[in-house]
Amino acid sequence: MKKQYAGYIFPSMLSFLLTGIYSIVDGIFVGRAMGDPGLAAINIAWPLVALIISLGTGIGMGAAVNVSLNAGAGHKEKAAKAEGNAFFLLLFCALFLVLALFLLGTPLLKLLGAKGELLSLAATYLNYILLGGVVQVLASGLIPLMRNHGASFYAMCAMASGCISNILLDYYFVMVLDLKLQGAALATVLGQVLTLIFCIAFYSRKENRISFSDMRPCKEIIGSILRVAVSPFGLTYLPSVTIIFMNLQALKYGGSEAVSAYAVLAYIISFMELLVQGIGDGSQPLFSLSQGKGDQKALKTYMRWTFSLGISFGVAGAVLFLLVRDLIPVFYGTSPQAAAYIIYAAPPFALIMALYGLTKPAVSYFYATHKIIRSGLLVYGEILLTLVLIYVLPLFMGLNGVWYTIPCVQVILGICSLIFLL
Repeated sequence: MKKQYAGYIFPSMLSFLLTGIYSIVDGIFVGRAMGDPGLAAINIAWPLVALIISLGTGIGMGAAVNVSLNAGAGHKEKAAKAEGNAFFLLLFCALFLVLALFLLGTPLLKLLGAKGELLSLAATYLNYILLGGVVQVLASGLIPLMRNHGASFYAMCAMASGCISNILLDYYFVMVLDLKLQGAALATVLGQVLTLIFCIAFYSRKENRISFSDMRPCKEIIGSILRVAVSPFGLTYLPSVTIIFMNLQALKYGGSEAVSAYAVLAYIISFMELLVQGIGDGSQPLFSLSQGKGDQKALKTYMRWTFSLGISFGVAGAVLFLLVRDLIPVFYGTSPQAAAYIIYAAPPFALIMALYGLTKPAVSYFYATHKIIRSGLLVYGEILLTLVLIYVLPLFMGLNGVWYTIPCVQVILGICSLIFLL
């Protein structure tokens, strides 16, 4: 069991680790090339950009859970249809979302608080990202499905190729060619193109091909995929919704320097979030197969290993963050005032990283085993709590209330996760 578990978990962790490294390096390049305005522009646009990746991940994970549950129960035809319908959903939803963002992107950025130069920079970044929007939805959605075939290492290579090329192209486009935000966006798009090429190559093999008959839309199967997809979509996307309100309140109580500081802090905690999400997503096929077979002993073993890993990495990441917090502003090229905010807010944000090791794998476990209500409560309860606390705490604590909002939310979610698990 340990060998099988490691074969799923570690490729997934490495994939998300590379994605996290890319997100940090991307911010470093933009910060050094443009300073606070570039960091703030990406942070403002990110909730719209994240819709693209989250849509693909949600549909892909929703389909992967259905495929694994049916395969574990011996329903091979249903499993094949779930995978085929995922292809249809990914393409249809990608086209719809990209068109909507092309038409409504600038008005939505204004609603998110962008204006003047910041609006122009954020709109530029978003529009260049949308050039490869369909590619990003397909690439992010097919990765979980490939893992279901036992191809965790291949899926890791697909993600790693995109991340590494992103980093190299980021340096070339942003630092060498001085393309600024356009360069950062183009590097992201081209990296995802490479990931999609790996996915197409995988499904071109005879043993992995999906028949056109399985792609024909089936109302029952699509409904089943979407019911599960709600949680992984929310798990991936709602941190970006949090960014919206954190930006607005940071701008209100601390000015643009506080927004820039939060952009850097968001990069750092997203790294840990991606790492523990890699643990949860890597465990998903094993959770779902065990649940489908009714093998509760294996399920409990995989659950114990997953939470031990998640909590260990969360705590280790928090400690490391605190140790190097003085160096982080230097790497990102922030202003002195933004740097002071980052160093001051490091302890509460370290707490967030530690708690992610419990709360994020809990969500993955619940949707992988079709406990949709529990996973939904954790995912969407997080955003409801954030909406309340981000406006209440600053009334009494000022900018400190902004910094302590997410730690308070994660403490509550951690308690709820333990209650649900026990």
